[in-house]
Amino acid sequence: MKTTNPRRTVLVIEDDRAVRELLKLHLVNAGYNVLLAEDVVVGGPMLLEQKPDLLVIDAKLPYLSGIDFVATLTADSTAPCPPVIFITGHEELSVKAHALSGACLVKPFLANDLLELVFKLLGAPAASEAGIRRNRSARQPQAR
Repeated sequence: MKTTNPRRTVLVIEDDRAVRELLKLHLVNAGYNVLLAEDVVVGGPMLLEQKPDLLVIDAKLPYLSGIDFVATLTADSTAPCPPVIFITGHEELSVKAHALSGACLVKPFLANDLLELVFKLLGAPAASEAGIRRNRSARQPQAR
């Protein structure tokens, strides 16, 4: 009996609700499970409890910046830290973020840029699930 790969989970920590929802839309359509948090106060416990496969985090957040949050995680060898993709609207923060994780997108960016980084870090989701989603979205009504 053939087993399928479990869907990989991405935790998105982003304070802008519209950006959070847009990231979720693209990631879910690509075949990933997505958890959402508006800041590290909410996202930190989710990271520890849910153990996502990838963290997508805004570099500049209220309470504690994404950069400081990830730096703290990586300094603590007992805390789980999955691969990280930073997103930021500030070019100067992208240098710090890229140095910390190796992956940073500067807003505005294309969904394909995000998905390429996710695929690079996690691999593509299960082919059957992603293929079904692509086929459904590719269907266009025929002109008559």
